Amino acid sequence: MAFGWLVIALAQGAWASSTGNERCVTAVSSAYNYISFTGSAAEGIWSGCRNRLKVASIYAASDIYCNEQERLIGFSQLANQCEGADNPQGLLSREDVAEYLTEDAIRKMRTVDYQELSPREPSDAPVMLSASYFENMFSTIEYWEFEIWSHHAFGYFGYAYWGGLLLLGMMYRLSDWVLHSRQRSTERAIESNMYPLMRVLERTPLVGTGLHWIQTHLIVPSPLATTHGRYMLGCTFSTRAEALVITGFWLISIILSVVGYRTFTGNIYWPDIPSQILRYSADRTGIMSFANLPLVWLFGGRNNIFLWATGWSFASFNIFHRHVARIATVQAVVHSILYLVMFLQTGKAWRGMSKTYVLWGILATFVMILLLITSLDRIRIATYELFLLSHVVLSIIALVGCFYHTVIFEGNEYWKYLWPSATIWAIDRLLRVIRLCYCNLYVSISNKGPLSISTSRMTYDEATDVVRLEVIPGLPSLQPSPGQYYFLYQPFRLTGWESHPFTIAAWSYEAGDRTLSTSTSRRKPLQALDVSHIPLLSGRAAGQHYRRHCERDCSDSNGAPKLKLVFWLRPYDGWTRQLREQCLRSSANTAEPIILLEGPYGDTFPLWRYDSVLIIVGGTGIASAVPYIQDHLRRSAEGGSLANEKTRVRDMELIWTTKQREFIRDVCLRELKPALDREDFRASFYATHDPTRCFEDLNSIGLNIQPGRPNLQSLIINRACDECSAGSSLAILVCGPPGMADEARAATHLAMRQGYRSVKFVEESFTW
Repeated sequence: MAFGWLVIALAQGAWASSTGNERCVTAVSSAYNYISFTGSAAEGIWSGCRNRLKVASIYAASDIYCNEQERLIGFSQLANQCEGADNPQGLLSREDVAEYLTEDAIRKMRTVDYQELSPREPSDAPVMLSASYFENMFSTIEYWEFEIWSHHAFGYFGYAYWGGLLLLGMMYRLSDWVLHSRQRSTERAIESNMYPLMRVLERTPLVGTGLHWIQTHLIVPSPLATTHGRYMLGCTFSTRAEALVITGFWLISIILSVVGYRTFTGNIYWPDIPSQILRYSADRTGIMSFANLPLVWLFGGRNNIFLWATGWSFASFNIFHRHVARIATVQAVVHSILYLVMFLQTGKAWRGMSKTYVLWGILATFVMILLLITSLDRIRIATYELFLLSHVVLSIIALVGCFYHTVIFEGNEYWKYLWPSATIWAIDRLLRVIRLCYCNLYVSISNKGPLSISTSRMTYDEATDVVRLEVIPGLPSLQPSPGQYYFLYQPFRLTGWESHPFTIAAWSYEAGDRTLSTSTSRRKPLQALDVSHIPLLSGRAAGQHYRRHCERDCSDSNGAPKLKLVFWLRPYDGWTRQLREQCLRSSANTAEPIILLEGPYGDTFPLWRYDSVLIIVGGTGIASAVPYIQDHLRRSAEGGSLANEKTRVRDMELIWTTKQREFIRDVCLRELKPALDREDFRASFYATHDPTRCFEDLNSIGLNIQPGRPNLQSLIINRACDECSAGSSLAILVCGPPGMADEARAATHLAMRQGYRSVKFVEESFTW
């Protein structure tokens, strides 16, 4: 209640300072709309602009109840309104009714109260308003204007809430960049391997304790630490911070929907208090629902600028998107129900609901309910392709319904919430098309080929139950990095508009039949590497490095090496199952479909800033780990530069749990092979399904695959203890099913509660 009264006080203060002095004349003229006069032929709220008796009464009552400034402003506004009435001549002037405005004439006017004169018996002379009638009319208009103002102001409060959170995220990201930039400059100046400046701040009593408390109790733990789960109040969250942010917005939305109503007995529009609250709450929930729509479209877009500005994941913004949409839907439903109650109270429910603008509102609300139902986790996952199509179509229908629902309002005042939503959606779609063209089409002025497009090849291995998709983008200068993901399209099929996100599993450069790996071996000097061990560099540096090391061996290649992106797709239902079937149609289980890339999306987490790294992945979550492992090998070999920092990682460990041993074997013989030969890297593999046949060559390649699952709590606690005792920093990267991620998060939280401060937990999204 204290919060509610504070909101009311602030709203009233802000509203009072923003209102003008026109309300007095408006109250007078509005009061006379309930009194009929002889000589009024026209109908409507401003039918009396040319009626001498009514206009004379308005001037007379304004002389009694309004001061000179209020009359000047009020009659100016009234004249402007009368110019738009049916009579183009506008409001009668005082000179036109001067005989009724003398002191004697005003004194002799009959004083009337509200509803004292029947509308069926027009008055044949000017009348004066009673003081109580004027006060009630003035308060009615004053309270109504305050409610309209507060409805919009409380809707804007949501922008302030999210704007503040985004500002905090951007400030944290900027400060982290500034602090690290200073630390890098210091390192280059003194040529030493000192710890980051943030480490120094963490060890100061005040700053270190504060940062450790925030990480331990807000950032790292699951929503409910007692259950080690990500479910809270029936909703899915990754962290406690996300749950608190969403819970806060739910509470604010509920509180602002029920507080701040100014009511009084004697209201001209709605005489009793319940009727006033019913109307005010119906309008507020509808306006606040509209105010939430731009946030819904902003948080749901792939090209949301705040993804880059804050460094938060798309999964986090997707959670924000879903809950803001749910709040907007609940508000729309409440708005519709309350108006239905008002229609029933008047006894004209069918007449009210049959109006065109009301039907559009009903349609929009119904569609929003369908959107909410189809976006629930189980339904979305079970029918993902249908969800994608229906989500776009239903969203457009809902937005169009909102436009037509509010078309009756003067100046289309509610479209200020709708056009930003439509603009955000259009910009996001345009940027998607631009990204598609950017990644897949390349126009060259050389004679070797004016146009390059993306090509792809995929192979399905029944033993691993994984589709290996290799894509050579049309853009040769594409620069992949760890943590990035792409949306994949297969355009030439019935549902070719669908797109599915997949993390880059690995990449390499190809020249003819040769492949330039993304990693290097620490045991081989960089100058002595052959073609198969040339590191992946960025842009121009890659071509220079390639030409320097394979000028003789690759003389038959066509120019610069081609980038090849690798994706691992686990076939489930829908599109991934169709890809598997396309492979199975071939005797070699291979196919060459046309796959288009949209991206890149996602940020790279700086694992290289930490002394030790522990990577825990499950299933195809290995796709998030391999690029970081290869990045570590590349940074170790290159030595670091201004644009590419040298890694601090002295010890990197991989824990991989999956169903099929064959999948582990396949990745270890390809992408992980250079890392397995290094002294600063070790790996542990776990297979949850017993193989149906033995692989005698597992021992020959040095693979020790254990059955079952690892004890993540013991593993993380022991690792955190060792690194803390050595004064080293530890980064824990997790990517896997929700159960594995929750177990790893709970173990990290336990370690931090035990006082291990130099631990950073990072979860890569496994589900979308």
